[in-house]
Amino acid sequence: MNTLRVLERIHGHLGVLGAAALLHPTILLWKGQPLSRRLRIAVGLGLLLITAALALGLFFYGDYRALVKRELFTENPMVGLLFETKEHLSYAAFTLAWGATLAAFLAPPDAPGLRRAAARVFAAAFVCAVVVVVLGVWVASTRSFGAS
Repeated sequence: MNTLRVLERIHGHLGVLGAAALLHPTILLWKGQPLSRRLRIAVGLGLLLITAALALGLFFYGDYRALVKRELFTENPMVGLLFETKEHLSYAAFTLAWGATLAAFLAPPDAPGLRRAAARVFAAAFVCAVVVVVLGVWVASTRSFGAS
């Protein structure tokens, strides 16, 4: 198995873990309670995993574009467009997760409304990330590194 195929699989696994990790701070922040140690870890882990998934995808995107993307569009243009949608939604999930994290960490102790808003933004990031995971599996089952 080549290195790009391994990185692609790690990228997918990080995406799944990242999506799941975004749900936890959503639940914990929903009541607007001040940040506890457990909540800080949950928020940080969700952000870390979703950022790592995006960073790894960006790392091998040039190779993906050169070796896979054209064939993907040739074989199945609809799946190629789903890949484009996956790309855009991954940026949305990443941006929403960063915004929610900043809101959660910077909210004063007497601002439960801001933490509840952060929970809603985490929920939106979670939904985007789940769609990205589903589309990613669909695209990878059609064409990926090392697939003929």
